[in-house]
Amino acid sequence: MRVQMTPKTVRRLLSADGYLDLGMPERAIEELDKIADAGPLEGPTKLMHGIALKQVGQFPEAINQLEKAARIMPKPIRRFAWRELVDAYRAVGSMELAEMAEKLGGSGEFQLKIALPFADMTLDIPSHPKAP
Repeated sequence: MRVQMTPKTVRRLLSADGYLDLGMPERAIEELDKIADAGPLEGPTKLMHGIALKQVGQFPEAINQLEKAARIMPKPIRRFAWRELVDAYRAVGSMELAEMAEKLGGSGEFQLKIALPFADMTLDIPSHPKAP
């Protein structure tokens, strides 16, 4: 069974990525909220949604999205989601979970690039500065 992703979903995901790059997480959230079924792009969608929600201070909602991304993304990329969860857990006072996420996220710097199937595009999801 072949899973289809719609051009509209890809456009919304790319728009959200652009809004995050421009420091406009509210607009990114608006785009991501319009995606009804991300299909094979569910992992990147959840990851970006979590990052955007974290940037606007909606930490419980960000945790929900980032935890889902960490569960469904492939192993090397999942580390990125765990790293994003560290600050979100701390913001809600879950120090033990933050410590666990820190271990699961590993150390070292990297930039996440997600290649879109059948497209000459990648989504660059840079590691964003840590929240205070």
